[in-house]
Amino acid sequence: MRLQSLEVRSRRLAARACLWTCWAFLLPGPSAAFAASAPGLPPLTTVSGSPRLPGKFVWADLVTDNALVAQKFYSDLFGWKFYDYGGYFIGMKDDRPLCGMFQRPRPKDRVAAPRWFGYISVGNVEKAQRAVTKAGGRVLAESKKMAKRGEQAVFSDPEGAVFGVVKSSSGDPEDFLAEPGEWIWVQLLSRDARKATEFYGAVAGYEVIENTASNRASDFVLASEGYARATVRTIQSTNAQVQPTWLPFVRVKNVGESVAQAKQLGGKVLIEPKADVLDGKAAVIADPTGGAIGIMEWPAGMLKGDR
Repeated sequence: MRLQSLEVRSRRLAARACLWTCWAFLLPGPSAAFAASAPGLPPLTTVSGSPRLPGKFVWADLVTDNALVAQKFYSDLFGWKFYDYGGYFIGMKDDRPLCGMFQRPRPKDRVAAPRWFGYISVGNVEKAQRAVTKAGGRVLAESKKMAKRGEQAVFSDPEGAVFGVVKSSSGDPEDFLAEPGEWIWVQLLSRDARKATEFYGAVAGYEVIENTASNRASDFVLASEGYARATVRTIQSTNAQVQPTWLPFVRVKNVGESVAQAKQLGGKVLIEPKADVLDGKAAVIADPTGGAIGIMEWPAGMLKGDR
């Protein structure tokens, strides 16, 4: 996942304002959580000599019950192009792989909705898997090796939030300011944010930075090697319908225009832009199948404390 990773000291203000609430999601069974078994998947990056950046979110998958509808929505909204790898669809932006998508039927015995989940770069997938089980998480898909992609697995944390880990065979996409249509940030919604940071610290080796500002919109920053990688937000006890989940954000040129376009394309706006959150430059939308995703404006000057 091409998430922008800025120095921690310059991202604390932005991290406070990343996300304030979300929608309720349940992922269809463990067997649906891992579709990247198709042969010949492209590498995460085609840049020669790319470094490994443990702790960075470097990929994302969407599980949905209607891949064709979802693909049209994201193609029209973000300019992504999708390619079929045996039922696993790779989303590209300017010939750079950004995400995967696969289709599964919704279970009839419980409420469920399509969901995005991200993959964290790790140095050792099997070690991360042991840490997950020791810390109370679940293994949804065992470690699997693929020639060009590398090694990856999919888990859920103790609260049920789904995530993956990957050791890329080609290195990780480097840290840079995301272009419009690329991943720029990710946030975890948790019932117990402090315990969640302990879990992800054990699994991915994050440094945890607490945010104590009175007007904060996130409670903790997860950092690695001096860079902020994600934020963690506590779900308010009054929001019983909100379930723990990871939510990735895509950079857009204009949030208002993107919100309007999402509606025209059959999507829904789950959280409208609000003036007290990133000056109204962030929102949460859902594609026509129900998959939620964040969108965010990010002026080029807002880098390394310029704002």
